[in-house]
Amino acid sequence: MIEQLFKALHHYNEAYRELINEKAMRHTPDHGDFEVFIQSALKLTKPEDWGFICSSMDIINDSLLGIEHFCKYGLDGPTKYDDFGEKYIRLYGVLNATYIQQQALLNLHRIANVMNLRDIESKVANLKIREVRNKLGAHSVDYANREAGNTESFVPVRFTLSGMRCDYYNNTTLEHTEVDLKVILGEHIELMNDMYDAIYRKSVKTIYKSNKDKIEDLLDKIEDAKVLRNGGIVMRTPDGKRIFITTYEPGEQQ
Repeated sequence: MIEQLFKALHHYNEAYRELINEKAMRHTPDHGDFEVFIQSALKLTKPEDWGFICSSMDIINDSLLGIEHFCKYGLDGPTKYDDFGEKYIRLYGVLNATYIQQQALLNLHRIANVMNLRDIESKVANLKIREVRNKLGAHSVDYANREAGNTESFVPVRFTLSGMRCDYYNNTTLEHTEVDLKVILGEHIELMNDMYDAIYRKSVKTIYKSNKDKIEDLLDKIEDAKVLRNGGIVMRTPDGKRIFITTYEPGEQQ
């Protein structure tokens, strides 16, 4: 279910924020200029990357709240009025929320210097939600179809806008496309989790390169996200130990 992917992405963002803030909060006036300090502490290539990190973490969280809300109430919204104005603004809003979230995670991916950036950029570019966003939420009248070598225009089919359904019409080729927004949003959130997992792990190993015990401790924390992604539950005992409750299909190894 998509809800478990939301929980996991929140967990990744909180864990990454704790990782970053732990270093930032160690700065004192004795350390001198903060940008110089944080660049060294986080092993950043450029001092301005600190600002990009802060913005990216906030954008990931803020956009996730919007996407969660959309998946809960769909195009109709919580009031369930048959108001096409609200449906359009919710559609354009969720499409662009996924876009800025993708860009924020790509930014962290670059800053963390995770391997295979081009591969990840390709996966993001090939997301169906990215295509729909470009066709309906950004380049509706000037969409560049690189395969056909021409420019096309698209428009949502108004009478289909309800729940998680959004059809659209290609006014250039006269092609009609049906879209299940829940499915393509799920694909988006799945990839965002994959990206954040790689970002967190690489950042931990870079920042604490010579401290194996610290690395092991921090990587252990992120195991919670794996459980959440698979629909499990993480509980903590009074002494801080964790209990993982997971599900499995009959016939699978336990």
